[in-house]
Amino acid sequence: MTPYKIAAIVILVSLMFGTGLQCDRARLFAALRDRWLLGRALFANFVIVPLIAVVTVRLFHLGTPVAVGILLMAIAPGAPFITRSGGTKAGGSLGFAVALAFLMPAISIVTIPSIAEIVLPPGAETHLPWLPFVAKLVALQLVPLLIGMFVSDRAPELAGKLQKPLGLIMLAAILVVFYHFGPSLVKAFLSVRGSRGISAMFVVVVLSVVTGWLFGGARREMRRTLSIATTVKNLGLAALVATSNFSDKLVPATVMTYFLVQIIVVTGVRFYFQRTANVET
Repeated sequence: MTPYKIAAIVILVSLMFGTGLQCDRARLFAALRDRWLLGRALFANFVIVPLIAVVTVRLFHLGTPVAVGILLMAIAPGAPFITRSGGTKAGGSLGFAVALAFLMPAISIVTIPSIAEIVLPPGAETHLPWLPFVAKLVALQLVPLLIGMFVSDRAPELAGKLQKPLGLIMLAAILVVFYHFGPSLVKAFLSVRGSRGISAMFVVVVLSVVTGWLFGGARREMRRTLSIATTVKNLGLAALVATSNFSDKLVPATVMTYFLVQIIVVTGVRFYFQRTANVET
């Protein structure tokens, strides 16, 4: 197993364990009662955003590796940043953010292989062995998530103390991915930029924000949370698929580039939401 594949696994496991540590069971169960809102949220993330990405990569006539990287991020919802970036500090709903942070990674375990078969372009090595892939995601995504929730429920003080070192581990793994690619990552990044890939990423990310806002309902705090939740993607999951199933290094490079683009957009959106929320209060 190559270093960047190991790093991708570390990113995914640390992301999911960190999500579990942030989950409050009481808030989770309370948010799950609003099935209509959750249904809209899941539809926006698992149907609308992948559809937006498919249309965008086709309109921009992107090469296969760049298109695959963008589509992998579009179909990988459920980043743990939702609880912080889409919670009360951004004028959103912490309970709703917790519910989405738990549900979307859990559901994506079974949706990723089937959606990938549908949305990835022909000739993109689209076949993901369903049972082995699901088993891998259960081990690397669902189990760490449940363990994190167990720790949060039984030892909340320990959960709080673990979040900082866990974040450092994830950051180190991300740096390993960047370092391993080295000059090839820079070349790939320039290729992504030259292929209109970055422009396409901005389009997908911005339309994801709009989609979340439109599907969030009448309450502003729900709209804010869903806007961010629909935009931030699971880097660990997308990087794992990119490094495990595609030989072209431009695919994981595109995933990393998309990650940077979404950080830029979400930071601006979160700052705007926070300012408007402060004005409302």
